[in-house]
Amino acid sequence: MLGGPALAFVRDGGVYVGLIPHHAPAAERGIRVEEQEVAADGELLGRLVSLVDEGVLTLRVAETFPLAEAAAAHARLGVPGVRGRIILTV
Repeated sequence: MLGGPALAFVRDGGVYVGLIPHHAPAAERGIRVEEQEVAADGELLGRLVSLVDEGVLTLRVAETFPLAEAAAAHARLGVPGVRGRIILTV
């Protein structure tokens, strides 16, 4: 299956979560294998935006880059200690 090689990076007894439906690898070494399907949900996204606007949810953004600097944004992901998301703006 597609995720098979990724299991090498999961510690024994850990958890692997695959995002491609029906392509999760077989469990091994006590690793629990799960699948999570991701689908767009505009209504839920709208509720999340409202919670951010109300201050109930806080977003952690490390840095924002314009799309033209996508390579620099990708390089920033490799810097140890980055706390928060790297955002590309268009």
